Amino acid sequence: MAATPYGIYVHVPFCHSLCSYCDFVRYLYKADDLEAYLRALCREIDTYDGDVSIKTIFLGGGTPSLLSETQLEKIFSALHRKFKFAPNLSRPEISMEVNSEDVTDSRVKIWKSLGVNRISVGVQSFDDATLIRMGRRHDGAKARKAIETVGRHFDNWGMDLIFGASSRNTWMESLRIARAYNPPHISTYELSYCPGTPLYAERDTKLDEDLLLGLYQDARLVLEDYEHYEISNFAQRGFQCQHNITYWTNEWYLGFGPGAYSFADHCRMVNTSDLPAYVQDPLLKAERLQLSTEEEQVETLIQHFRLRDGLDPNYFHRRFGVDVHRSFGTQLKRLIERGLLEYKGDKICPTEQGFFLNDEIGLELLP
Repeated sequence: MAATPYGIYVHVPFCHSLCSYCDFVRYLYKADDLEAYLRALCREIDTYDGDVSIKTIFLGGGTPSLLSETQLEKIFSALHRKFKFAPNLSRPEISMEVNSEDVTDSRVKIWKSLGVNRISVGVQSFDDATLIRMGRRHDGAKARKAIETVGRHFDNWGMDLIFGASSRNTWMESLRIARAYNPPHISTYELSYCPGTPLYAERDTKLDEDLLLGLYQDARLVLEDYEHYEISNFAQRGFQCQHNITYWTNEWYLGFGPGAYSFADHCRMVNTSDLPAYVQDPLLKAERLQLSTEEEQVETLIQHFRLRDGLDPNYFHRRFGVDVHRSFGTQLKRLIERGLLEYKGDKICPTEQGFFLNDEIGLELLP
């Protein structure tokens, strides 16, 4: 693949409390642990020896919004010492995830002064009982106040919502409240029951697939005037998350922090998720996998078919030097016959059914 600007992800693994459903790399906040993490993170960034330009920065977690101004400055200073934005970018995207309970006018102004120009608010629900079940620290009123505050200061912002944690009526009410605030971006995720999380003990209460599909379709109905540009993501025109599009087009990105993923030079790497091990050696990898050309091609197809725009065969040819129809014609034909893919002009795109049953596309493409 020709050299293109990278995306940068920084994982901040600390939380004041642990949500019942979350299986991301996260640790309960301790001041000493956080300072040790910051020193290790800056070492990891400073040690990177590549010469690349970047197009996006994304601070995720965990809870980046629990960091102080000084702590955030350390991270951004390390990034700006090492990386430069590509010169042809009119406005590089710098995103940060924030919890509703952390949002205040003064903090929002600090985030903006540090260069953050896109905020993603962890709302999940506006229903208090649902938030308690999920182990969130905010209530519906705090969520409303948070998005009102963010909306006053940022033109590029969004919120996350979770379905499958409550009744359909409760879900619909959260959708309507969210839509009333006219956020430029909304993500809707299915509640997960992952091993190792408190909610896993309640896995027998998970809604069946037909009910979950109905909730998913409810989101599409309420947000019908948004562009449903990726399976779980809706945006007003011009407000798609550029950082995440890097993932979904399988282009190259660097991840810093415990458990962070990187994909560059045809190699997929995962940092150790063990905080003490990371603090001792921030270059320690839990996994390093060199992809074959065929593996990278399959991953690229699977990721592109998460997007409404699908895959442009000309892009595939420019990237890999082969015709996608020649290499994957049999699989693509079957997926089209099953009603999961279709042609829209020159592009191969997921159908409505392909969006709902996206895992089936991946299974068909995997060798």
